[in-house]
Amino acid sequence: MHLCKRIQHLSTVKPNLLLCLLLAGALSAACVHQPRIVWTEGAADPKTGKAIHEMEIQNPPAGTDWTLWFSQFRTPVSMGEEAPADIVHLGGTLYRVIPKTEASENKLTLRYEARALVNHCRAPEGFYLQKKGGKPVPVAVKYKWQPSERVQSFTTRHVGTTAYDMVPRLKSLALQDGTTTLPAEDPEARIVEGRPSGWYRITLADAVTVEAADEDGAFYAAVTLDNLRRNAGGKPVPSAIVEDWPDLPYRGLMLDVSRNFTKKPDLLRLIDILAHYKVNYLHLHLGDDEGWRLEIDGLPELTSYGAFRGIPDLQPDGSITEPDALQPTYCGSRDRNDASSPGNGFYSRADFVEILRYAHARHIRVIPEFDSPGHSRAAIKSMEVRARRTGDTAYLLSEPRDTSLYESVQDYTDNAINVALPTTYRFFDKVFESVADLYAEASVPLEAIHIGGDEVPEGAWTGSPACRALMDSTGRSLDELTDYFVSHILDIAEARGVKIAGWQEVALHLRPETFERLKEDLAYVNLWAVSRGRDEYAYKYANEGINVVLSNASNNYFDMAYNDDKEERGHSWAGYIDERRAFSFLPYDCYRSVRWDDQRQIADIAGASAGKTALLPEGVPHIIGVQGQLWAETIRSFDHVTYYIFPKGVGLFERGWNARPVWEATTVSDDPLFMDDFDRFFSIVTDHEYPYYESLGISYHRN
Repeated sequence: MHLCKRIQHLSTVKPNLLLCLLLAGALSAACVHQPRIVWTEGAADPKTGKAIHEMEIQNPPAGTDWTLWFSQFRTPVSMGEEAPADIVHLGGTLYRVIPKTEASENKLTLRYEARALVNHCRAPEGFYLQKKGGKPVPVAVKYKWQPSERVQSFTTRHVGTTAYDMVPRLKSLALQDGTTTLPAEDPEARIVEGRPSGWYRITLADAVTVEAADEDGAFYAAVTLDNLRRNAGGKPVPSAIVEDWPDLPYRGLMLDVSRNFTKKPDLLRLIDILAHYKVNYLHLHLGDDEGWRLEIDGLPELTSYGAFRGIPDLQPDGSITEPDALQPTYCGSRDRNDASSPGNGFYSRADFVEILRYAHARHIRVIPEFDSPGHSRAAIKSMEVRARRTGDTAYLLSEPRDTSLYESVQDYTDNAINVALPTTYRFFDKVFESVADLYAEASVPLEAIHIGGDEVPEGAWTGSPACRALMDSTGRSLDELTDYFVSHILDIAEARGVKIAGWQEVALHLRPETFERLKEDLAYVNLWAVSRGRDEYAYKYANEGINVVLSNASNNYFDMAYNDDKEERGHSWAGYIDERRAFSFLPYDCYRSVRWDDQRQIADIAGASAGKTALLPEGVPHIIGVQGQLWAETIRSFDHVTYYIFPKGVGLFERGWNARPVWEATTVSDDPLFMDDFDRFFSIVTDHEYPYYESLGISYHRN
């Protein structure tokens, strides 16, 4: 790169024109012959769902003593024996090209069979080439895609809107005679007793007055007035009495900052937008396989090592070690010193205190999550590094003699914390203590620490001497090791006066006595999985007295692509999720929440609840909220964060505030009541929210 840039400078030097021209020619040739990749997408075979993709490596080094690294979502790769190189999967999303023959005519062409791409963001990325003994060098890539057409998810009928139309929609609007000029400053709210939390009433007449049930209600009234000013554009509005309140006490967004990181300034911008929609919970997924993002006092390796990705060391047997940072994954980040990479970064203690205070001022509670005992590779590796560097084994989460063989959903073989080790609980006690101190310093309440609890891979702990000894001494089965883990986490939480939260699996495979303890110390569980009958857990738990936050993948996973357009980013394993599907969610009958399938065909929802666990009257109060999830595997920038959420997420934010839509009881997917209500809602989005996003300068999706 530097050589190419110097050509311009050399061409201005005249003493020896011939020398300069020769040098310029040599430099140009050097630039032209830099290695690069041309990756060509293969056409999908409709019968097998596979395709023949092509990876052309141009200008590779001479010989075969080099490696090409890249990142790609896990897919089995098949190549013929005559192929000039092998493509090897090393774990997670890390792959390696191993040449077998020297390049012919300055290129090595690999044709391989793999899954057809759902969309472009599933293609290989993050290429870098490494000669033996040398440093990895980034390699540019050019993509050649199969033809694709722009897809529109749905069609709507536009309905005229007014300044009073906003998201979430107002519960009661009584128009009065005359008009009201909105004041520049909000009037002070008068507190009214006997109203539900979050309730407020605004009277817009000659003067504007505000009544509220509590501080939350006063804040939501201020948000409504702010929306009115924006929608009215400085003009008077019709006089009216507005009365409004949230149906559900928990209206949240989970943001995964572990897989790829969202920096503090961008997170603060997001908090402002969430407050605009009266969202009151931000669940930060801070610890997972691919990164640990919060500084913990006394355990610096969690962030000095576990918050970065870098170059692995290739061993003679073809395996890798990760001496200075976690292996590249997802975004293909390969340089721990690259501050622009979404793979690198963490919140310092001062950062997190600022985030807590900023969110609290906007009536948003922050829930920190550290997924465990599965999904814990970043913490495990960080504590192994700590032990090697300092000799301190007091916080180890793994056992050197553990021979367990397993593969997690995300293709790791070393991401499950060993639940039999006393050091595991010393680690969690340290984390709980540090987190509690941060909330105390910020002077905001710590409502819960989320421990995850999901997707422990089958086979974990089977080869652990410590786990075998524990099972022998306690009579526990392998399944009941989860019970042992949860009971010990409850010991820590109870000792520190902290409640815990978890994904739905945290309440499975527990002994009756542990289950009863969990009910006492559990703030809530997130219901996420909806396949194979797991959608029933939400109402089973609620009926048993466990608080549930509905986080159903089929409606509320915002990292799903909006539609099947090849240029749309996102996953599709839980279906395509657009504004209409998020809006369709029914908290009190979630079985009927998917009204159209992924081919945009009308779904049969009439009998969707038949034979399934019904939500009983005593369970209704335990459905405490809804939450959208934005997992970060396909995120590469803050533009991607906002694009996935807006406006898809506003349908769910609407449902958290207004949980019982007028069409709740309808049994036909395209019932006129639903269609009319969605038309009205989406007209608000296009008339008022699109201009709002434009004013903020954020990326968003247009249907």
